[in-house]
Amino acid sequence: MDLKQIENMIAIEQEQSISRAAEKLFLTQSALNQQLLKLEKELGTPLFERRKHSMIPTFAGRIYLTTAHKMVDMKKETYKIISDISGENLGEIAVAYTPETGAAMFSKIYPVFHRQYPNITFRIREERVKKMEQLVLKNEVNFAFLTYVEEMKHPDLDYLDMDTEHMVLGLPINHPLAHLAGKNSHETLPLIDLTLLKNDSFILLSKETRMRDMIDHAFAHAGFHPNVLFESVSTHTVINMVKEQIAPAFFPQSYVDGSAPIAYFTVAPNQRWSRSVAFLKGCYFTRPEKYFIALGTDYMRGKLPEHLRGLTQTDSFVDRNDNQSHPVYC
Repeated sequence: MDLKQIENMIAIEQEQSISRAAEKLFLTQSALNQQLLKLEKELGTPLFERRKHSMIPTFAGRIYLTTAHKMVDMKKETYKIISDISGENLGEIAVAYTPETGAAMFSKIYPVFHRQYPNITFRIREERVKKMEQLVLKNEVNFAFLTYVEEMKHPDLDYLDMDTEHMVLGLPINHPLAHLAGKNSHETLPLIDLTLLKNDSFILLSKETRMRDMIDHAFAHAGFHPNVLFESVSTHTVINMVKEQIAPAFFPQSYVDGSAPIAYFTVAPNQRWSRSVAFLKGCYFTRPEKYFIALGTDYMRGKLPEHLRGLTQTDSFVDRNDNQSHPVYC
């Protein structure tokens, strides 16, 4: 299934430059330019607008490239399905996860996966949730380990839920209101009236994160705009600032540490999100992909040690999903 010319046009789109695309494709700039000119002559219209420093698809070019992406995706899926049927256990898994929780998960489950499928390689994207959704929708990754709130689910995606967790407010243990948490607040997560902190300054997660949407909703519900010391894309940075007794902050429940000098609360409305694996509706999963998802799901649910004690892929998502319907190209 030779789609070389189509793939070359996609490379020009992605690089926005014939020279960079040619370098990526190991072609000469002249050869790639001749391919483009020949195709444009055949179609009778330009596919790219030549600007000083970039190549931008024309209206006709966008139509061509939309179909081109579908054809390339169909080729990849076809080869993936045939490889799965033949039992070769070769290929690549493209996956996205967060630089923090996701990276920790991958480092734990990869050794287990590699023992079962040593010839599978990975193409990894470490991103925030909003970016990961776009990568899945564009079929740049096979699936993503991400979080979602029910009302924010994308209609073109399916979600395999792993668990749910609260959004938590952490107060430095020396904060005047920390005593309201009582004992074992890391387990009880008592409710606090956020308006009591109206005069405090907060450290907030960046607007790039999905949790920031939930945080903003909490402040809107409380009826005030917070004073902000600074914002960070890193949950670890936010948590460490609370541990250092700098300021209150919101973060996911999975970061709660009972030994940390932090008083933990929830606020109204009591918001939760679901940790999940997201993928395009109708996607075909190979057995290695299903095994990797099973390992990730078990890790998030605290069950990975069972695999480390010698359980195999017959114990999890792999066999529960082997009777999926005929594949739909995604």
